[in-house]
Formats: sequence, structure tokens, C-alpha cells
Amino acid sequence: MKSMSLEIPWIGTVAIVVLTLSVPLLDIVDAKSHIRHLHNNNNNNNNNGRATYQRSTRADKVSSGSSTKRVVTSNGGGGGGEDVSLVVTTAMQVYSNQHEQLTLQCDVNINFTTSIWLKDGQIVQTVLIDNSKRASGHRFLVDNAGDLLVDTVRLEDDGRWQCEAEDAQGFVVAARPIHLTVLDPPKKPYLLIDNRILDPGNLFIPVKENSELTVSCVVDGGNPKPTLTWDLSLGSLALLDAPEIPYQALNLTEVPREQSAGARSEAHLDRVLRAHHNATISCVVHHMTLKSSLNVSLLLDVQYTPSFAISREPGFGFPIREGMPVSLKCEVDSNPRSAPVWQKDDTSPPVQQTPDGFLNFTAIRREHSGWYKCVSRHLLGRFSSIGYFLNVRYEPGDVTPEPDFDVGELSSTGRQVEVALGGAVQLQCPAGSIGCWTRLNSDTGGLDPIGASQDLKLEQIVYQEAGEYKCIAPTQDTDKKKKLDSLRNSYSVQVLVKGKPVVYPNNQTVTAVNGQELVLTVEFCANPVYNKVIWITSTSRVVRPGEVYDTMYAHEITNTTAPNCHNAALTLKTVSVSDSGEYGFLVRSPNGLTEGIFNVNVTQASEYTNNKAGPQCCHTIHATIYIMYVIQYYYFND
Repeated sequence: MKSMSLEIPWIGTVAIVVLTLSVPLLDIVDAKSHIRHLHNNNNNNNNNGRATYQRSTRADKVSSGSSTKRVVTSNGGGGGGEDVSLVVTTAMQVYSNQHEQLTLQCDVNINFTTSIWLKDGQIVQTVLIDNSKRASGHRFLVDNAGDLLVDTVRLEDDGRWQCEAEDAQGFVVAARPIHLTVLDPPKKPYLLIDNRILDPGNLFIPVKENSELTVSCVVDGGNPKPTLTWDLSLGSLALLDAPEIPYQALNLTEVPREQSAGARSEAHLDRVLRAHHNATISCVVHHMTLKSSLNVSLLLDVQYTPSFAISREPGFGFPIREGMPVSLKCEVDSNPRSAPVWQKDDTSPPVQQTPDGFLNFTAIRREHSGWYKCVSRHLLGRFSSIGYFLNVRYEPGDVTPEPDFDVGELSSTGRQVEVALGGAVQLQCPAGSIGCWTRLNSDTGGLDPIGASQDLKLEQIVYQEAGEYKCIAPTQDTDKKKKLDSLRNSYSVQVLVKGKPVVYPNNQTVTAVNGQELVLTVEFCANPVYNKVIWITSTSRVVRPGEVYDTMYAHEITNTTAPNCHNAALTLKTVSVSDSGEYGFLVRSPNGLTEGIFNVNVTQASEYTNNKAGPQCCHTIHATIYIMYVIQYYYFND
């Protein structure tokens, strides 16, 4: 055995190993598939010495001509043995429908006296006929030219056929093999969940939100094997109600399953979202015998818990004064549907609620001030919205006793205001009280004054402004106990900011030096809490927090001092010029998907010299192959 190296410019270094047989290599020629040996009963079923390579053609074409290579070696060592032939032949592809007549030609270039036909290496019993006479009761007929007539093609005729002819000197020539594919249309597909066949008349499938779903599609019959593909189409309401559909909602994983007959494939959803409600999952069957594809589908009935949307007329941020008309509305999104029920301070509201979720105050009064929330009873349990504090202002001339607040009721857990990201909120100290607003510093635990007014308006609110706000009555008393009492009796409001995820910064250009470490750091905020975070490198590699690839490490997510905000980092231990490009950071929550972009430029250090050309820039392919096959493959197969 000898080895050598072949340098191919766009491939790299290819290690070539040439096998030397016990006899020298004589010639490599194009030829028919001629294998010369005695045609007797001992070798009719012997395929030794014949290696075949098959490649299918298009369904509407039949390959023709000779596609063979013969390597002939002579036993020159004095042993007096026969020549050895290694023949590589491409079979001719033939397609036929069932119940038709088919003729297979015995394509040999010698004058022969007898011939036989083999199917999958086994001799086929045939009957000799002429052009004017047909034998009855036999399906395999041979004419004087050696051609095989198959009367009424059956499915079991599918396989590899080959003619062998014997000349007057007793030598045998094998014709080019024929791969016969007998077409069989597939039957109608059907769907399974947990190995249970779905009723084709009722394909509306209930499934719970956040659960996994696996659907199997099975097709019986079909030759050649049919191809199965999947399609996921979201309902029109999901596309209208949620313009920013999470990319996971369209991420349907297809898993083909091997089986002896027919075809089977599975579609998998890692997590069912409410955006999948009324979505259609379809299995499509493709086959060359079909004029149009077959398909079967199901409709997802996603059961999800209620989510609440509270609105007000006049809008939030507009002060409510005694005597003016006010409307509160609660909308509930759930499946199955559930009705909204208003409560004030955990009791019935002061006015009658309408069936569509409205509380209408014709002329609101100061005693209507308080905490309002919306509750709903659902198939999956009882659910409640976040509380909203309705503050009714009245004229200073009115004589109103100062309300007797309960400290536990005014704690940060009892007073919450939910604000949409980018929206506005106005905080007001309790009616009849005197105080100013402060904010709890999560780093020091102290209170930071943020205004001397009893009214605090936050506009274009961001996640970092969420937290606990307190309205504290001023005191000049130096008694420590009285100061503590003032803090305990302060009016507290927990501001919650909800919206889609936000990444800081959302676009940044970073310059790194070749050979040094690079750390990409990003802050992101999300409420509801994020459920997936990934990095996408310049080479499109997906890296999740905690994963390590070569010299690349994605750090675990850490919390910042701001509510619902976190830090993420990606470290490249030793950067190179090939690391230049765009890096993406994606964060997903139930409210949407947001991306941050880093444009990384890698520069050379001043003392850097590029004198290390060599194996580092090349990939070496090692294979044990014949040299002629390597050249033919890489130079003639694009």
C-alpha cells in the first residue's frame, strides 16, 4: 500500500492511499459491464467480483447508455490464474405502473446463444416465445433477442433486474442492470397523538398553554416511499391581535421516522403558546403518482388562563375630580371564555356592573376612592388582575375628615399600579394628607426624595422606574420614635412596569485587538419575566447562557438592582480576525421578542506580523480512497 498527498486549491490537502493488489494495475477503460466466466449452474447465482453503484434519476426520465468503469488486473506472478475484473456499474432506472405490460431489453453487444434474467440476484423462470405466439399462464416471457416481457406488472416485481447472455464459446456477458420501480400510490394519511388515531371527522384538538405537543402523521403504502412535510399556519386573530408573534410560535420541529412500509413523520412543538389558538397543523404527502398532494390537518384549541386589561375613561394620568362621569372597563382574554367581575377593596363595587365589564359612575364621589380589581372564574381556577387605585379629588373648601388608613393595607403588597412600558402614571398622596414622594433605594435600603409635591407624574416610563414609592408626611420632630412612626404610616405604592423586553444598548459597535479577550455585556429588562435568552455569533452559532464553545463562553444571567432587569455577557477568550461581524442577543417573553446587536471589528496590534501562514489556515481531509475516484469526484461533481 502506498500513500501520497494531493493539494487541491479550494479543498486543502487530501491524503491519498492507493491499494496495490497482488498483481500490477494494467488498464482503466470504459466498457460495457462484461464479466467473462463460464455460464454454468455454479455461477448463475454468484455475484462475486461485481460491485455496483446506483443513482436514481428523475421520475419522468429513464437513464440510458453505459455508465461503467472496469479495472482489469492480470495475475502476473506466475500463478496462471484468471484475470480479475472490478466493475462499477450505474443501473438504468425504469418506472412502471401496476397491471401494465413492460419490456426490459437485454442490451449486450455479442451474438449469444442463450440468456437468462435475474431479479435481485435470483434466476427468474421464463418462457421463450416468438413474435406471433404468446405463452399463456406465464408472466415472464423472453423473445429471440433476449428481451424480457413482463405481462401484468405487480408490486413484487420491484427490484434490480439483469440479463446475462452466453455466446458460442461458453462465455457469459452481463448486461447493464435495470432498477425497476413499480409505482404504487400512497393511501390517505392519518394523524396520531400519543399513538391514538384522531377522529378524521373531529380534528379540533384541546391542548393546554405551555405544554408540549407531538403529532404523528402516518401514510400506508406508496412506492417509492412518499415524502411527508409539515405546515403550521396561525389563526387570523393571532396575527391581528399580536403583530409581534414570538418566533417560537412558528418553530415546528419535523422528525422523520423509519418504517418498512409507507412513511411516518412527527411534528413537535416545545411549548404551546396562546398564539397557537386556532392554528392549523397540516401534514402534506408528496408522491410522483399524485397529481396533487394529499394532506390531513388539525386545529389547535389552546386552553389558556385569563389575562386582564383594565382601561379608564377619562384616560390614565388625567385627574379624577368629584362629580365628573368616570368609567372603568375590564376585558378578559381566556379560553374557554370567562366573565369579568369587578371588586372594590375585595367587596362588591359601589355601582352596578354591566355584562360587558363596565363600571359606570355617572357622578363619582369621594367615597368611591379605593382599590379596584377584576376577578374571573375559569376552568383552570380563579384569577385576579392587579389592583388599581382610583383616587377622587375634591375641592379644598370641602370639610372631609382625614381617612383612617390601616398600615397593613397601605403596605407595598397592598397598593399596586400597573403601567405599560412607555406609558404614564400619576401618583397622588391620600386625600386630606400632607406629604411628599420618595422612592425606595434597592441598593441602600433608604428613601430618595423625588419631589416636594403631593402629586408625582411619571411619563414615558421605563423598567428602571419601577419600584416602591412612598408619600411621607414631613416632620420636624427630632424624636426617633416619632420619625419611625411617620415612616410606618407612610402611604406606599408599588409601581409595576409591564411590556415587551428591552435591551440596552440595542445597537453598539465594539473594536477588539487580535489575540486579546473580548467581553460583550448587555442589560435587558422584561416583565412578564423572560423565558428564553440566546446569543447568536457572527458564524450563526446559537449559544445559551452557561454554554461553552471552544474559546467562547456565555455567562449565566445575573440580576441588576432595578426590578425585572438583568445582565448578560458573552466572553471570547482570544479573538481573531475571523471573529469580526455581527453578534446578536435575543430575549423573549410572553409579550414579544427583542434583539440587541453588537458589530465587532477586530484589528491587528501594531507589533503583530502575519508570518504564521501554514496549517492554521487550511483544513486537511484524510480519506482512504482510490486516486482516480478522488480526482473524478472533486473535479467533475460540483
